[in-house]
Order: sequence, then C-alpha cells, then structure tokens
Amino acid sequence: MPGPSPEAGSPSSSPRTTGTSISPRRVRRRGAVTVTEQPPSVTREGITIQSLSKVYDTADGGEVTALRNIDLQIQPGEFVSFLGPSGCGKSTLLHIIAGLLPQTAGTVDVFGTPAAPGRQDSAIMLQTPVLFPWRSVLDNILLPVEILGLDRTSATARAHELLELTHLTEFAQKNVWELSGGMRQRVSLARALVTDPALLLMDEPFSALDEFTRERLNIELARLHEELGRTTLFVTHNISEAVFLSDRVVCMRPRPGEVIDIIDVDLPRPRGAEHLASAAAIENESLVREAIAEYI
Repeated sequence: MPGPSPEAGSPSSSPRTTGTSISPRRVRRRGAVTVTEQPPSVTREGITIQSLSKVYDTADGGEVTALRNIDLQIQPGEFVSFLGPSGCGKSTLLHIIAGLLPQTAGTVDVFGTPAAPGRQDSAIMLQTPVLFPWRSVLDNILLPVEILGLDRTSATARAHELLELTHLTEFAQKNVWELSGGMRQRVSLARALVTDPALLLMDEPFSALDEFTRERLNIELARLHEELGRTTLFVTHNISEAVFLSDRVVCMRPRPGEVIDIIDVDLPRPRGAEHLASAAAIENESLVREAIAEYI
C-alpha cells in the first residue's frame, strides 16, 4: 500500500489524487504493524513515464493519436491498474512499457533503463493463456526458461513452488487441454512468474472468464501479490476488479488516450473475499466512477 496511509477501515480519510504522479511506498500490514518491504529481485528504481505519446499512421494517410502526454511515476512493489473505456490506449501503454511497441514521443524508463523488448526482469500476461497443447502444464510453465537459456534445475524447483501457490500441483503433468479456462490462466500466471520478474504486466487477463472464475482468480492474484510483492501493471475495464486489486487506479479517457485522474485505493492488505463488497470498496469504486463518469 502507498504510504503514509490511513488506518484500515477508514476509507474516507484518504484524499483523492488529482495529479498524474504515482510515487508512494508500498507497505504490508500485519495486524497493527505496518512493515515496509521490497522483494529481493525488485530494484529501488521504479517506472518513469514522461511526456509519452503514441501516434499510429492510418491506411488512408492520416493519423490516430492513441496516447498523448502521459506522465506517470510508479514505485517498486506497487499494483497499479489502467482503467478506461475501449480506445483509451490502456493496452498500448502497457505494450510500450513492455518494449513491444515504440512510442512516438516521450520516454519510458523501467528500473533505470529505457523500455526495450526481451527484458528478463519483466513478463507479460495476455487476455488468452497462449499455452501449447502438446506440452504438459509444467513444461508450459518452463517455456520462458528454455527460451532465455536459464538453468532448468533451479527453474523447475521454482515452477513447483508456483504450482503450489496457484493450487495446480496435482496437475503438473496434465495436458493443458484437460484444464478449465480459469486453470489455464493460472498456468499462464505461473509461467509469467517462473523467471522471477520484478515487473508483471497483465493485459485484461481475466476478461474472457465467467464472473465466478474471474472473482476467484482476483482473490488469488491479490494473495500472490501480497506474497511476492512484484510491481504489477494491470489493464482492465472492470471498476470493481481495479479497486480490489490495486494500490492506485489510473483513470484514462479515449481518443486521444490521456490520464484524467489517479485514485488512491484505501483498502487494507492482505485482501480477501470479505473486501470485495465492503463499504470501503464501494466507496473507492464510487470515486473511480466519478472520475470516468463522462465516459461510462
């Protein structure tokens, strides 16, 4: 959670953020004790986005401005969601941070170096699991290890830890086509984490799932974030999902995509099912809806 933060259970005490900077510490709460932590693989530098714009050329010789003048500062260990209607550039922004798309103007620094493809300190999870049906669950998880030429022995031990964290241990040798949609997404999440990335990028990973499965995976993701503490950037259209998972919600408007507000989420961690429909969650959701009311 960002700091300094108010006491848990008093959502109205957190002011609404009106700037475009994200720069608090992340803290973990254990009862009455608040402990500032950073996972071992996370650097002290976060993600700095300055004056970022993205313009696409069209087939008829015109231009479409997908993003304009984005300025953000994201600290290590934060969970930040990008929220807004279709066409506001959420996924484009995520893919630029991942180094998969070049920006037209501005700069993006990830942990002190420019965003670039092929980074070993980041991983991306997409809307569909993108698993290979001829490989077992375990071998799908280990695919990035093979591609990057990492040590398979230590990575296999890490994969088994992730199988346990995602409640998939008994399915390690199963074919992925034998799994449900939610289980396949858990395999995809474990694969993203197997190289121990400092940055996890998630592009609407649960959007194709039914509401029950989606809610269950949100609870699991919140638990994993609390245990692993990775910097996580999450794209979603779902206000409740964004509030439940995030330390902050970046609200965006469409065409051109711009940041219109950033909302501090005042919910205690760790978060579980009891927080989904809590009074504090509803109040935070109301702040987000107010910020994007014009585009709902």
